Amino acid sequence: MAINSLEAQNLQLAALVEEFSTPLVKHLAKNGWSADDANDLAQEAFLRMHKFQQSQELDNAKAFLFTTVNNLAIDQLRRTKLHDKYLLAESLPENTKDDDFRSSPSPERTVAAKQELDQIYALVEQMPTKVKAAFLLHRDQGLRYSQIAAEMGVSSSMVEKYITEALKLLRQEMPR
Repeated sequence: MAINSLEAQNLQLAALVEEFSTPLVKHLAKNGWSADDANDLAQEAFLRMHKFQQSQELDNAKAFLFTTVNNLAIDQLRRTKLHDKYLLAESLPENTKDDDFRSSPSPERTVAAKQELDQIYALVEQMPTKVKAAFLLHRDQGLRYSQIAAEMGVSSSMVEKYITEALKLLRQEMPR
């Protein structure tokens, strides 16, 4: 009797692989995974589903497979990120910590950033009054166009024009 049950499970698994293998791989490829990685992740999802089915009954195989493959993809991304961070730390000089390296810009870079920020402030000060007001309400205070429109007593499309003008002025005057 156990053989028939095992054969039935194997037939059911083969049918699920046949039905969902391609959709799982396409789903992963759509999210930027290579064909090889997508196939590996899909295969691992089927293995986990098979192990799960041995201990209890599965209600919705499709949902289980897609949830599992998404979780596996997230786990893989985390492992890759951790691995890349490790490789970066290994490539730094002995006495340099990764966090110290990233959080301590050179004095030249600090001065250049301050000069650029001063230039932006000067350009904003030179903007027409309404353009400057809309730009600062949006960038500094994080207000939405509709909120700025109510504050300034103009339409949302006028606010959009003001902010577009401000960005255009900044792009024209700032060196690349």
